[in-house]
Order: sequence, then structure tokens, then C-alpha cells
Amino acid sequence: MMRRTVDKCIRLSLIGILVAGAASLGVSTTKAYAADNFTLAAGNNSALSVTLFAQPPWPPNVTADDVANTITGANEKMEYSSDGGLNWTAYDPVNPPVFCGAVTVLVRIAGDSVNYIPAGFITTLTFTPD
Repeated sequence: MMRRTVDKCIRLSLIGILVAGAASLGVSTTKAYAADNFTLAAGNNSALSVTLFAQPPWPPNVTADDVANTITGANEKMEYSSDGGLNWTAYDPVNPPVFCGAVTVLVRIAGDSVNYIPAGFITTLTFTPD
């Protein structure tokens, strides 16, 4: 068995019940946010794998500058979408995007797959025609 050490401490309160198991495979994989409350139970000697993820970051504190058609308060840790969240683009503070016309822009903190941090909650900005 391989053991990993963690240099960060997360305090979890395990309350509630989450029963997991797949009789046909004998293996079950469950994903949960670290903020979720749960208890694990497995029967019949089945293998159980649980992955805890950090809670998504809060929505960024950004606003729409409808005169300059830019996002105020954005930084390189953020990404934006102008197609309802289908595609996301990293925000580049050196070359910030310009949003002309009537467009709704979603902004969030980008996820970090190395540290298992999901993309953050979304702030919705509305730009209007000039």
C-alpha cells in the first residue's frame, strides 16, 4: 500500500450517511467535496474508493465596465465565458478582452487539477450596446 503525506490540514466533520457499493463489480468510487458531510459504509468486503475535493472558490468580485467594455477586478487566476459556459478562456490581464454589444459574460476562478480544486462559482456580468 502506498501512503502519501499531506502538508495541509483539513478538518472534516463526518455526519450523515452515504452508502456505497457495486455488487456486480465489488468496487465503488465516490467523489465528494471536503465540505460535504458523510459517513462511508461498505458491505460484503467490497473495495471502496473516496476522493475528497476542495470546495470550489467563491464567485470572484468583478464588475462590468460597460463604458470601456471590459471586466474590472479580474486577474490571471480567472477565466471567462461569453457562450453560456460552453467554452472558457483564461483571463489575460496584459491583453484583456473587450465585450462590445449586448453580451453576458460568466467569470470564475479557474480550477487547479494539480491540487484537485474545482473551478469556482460564477459571477455573471452583463454588457449592453453602446
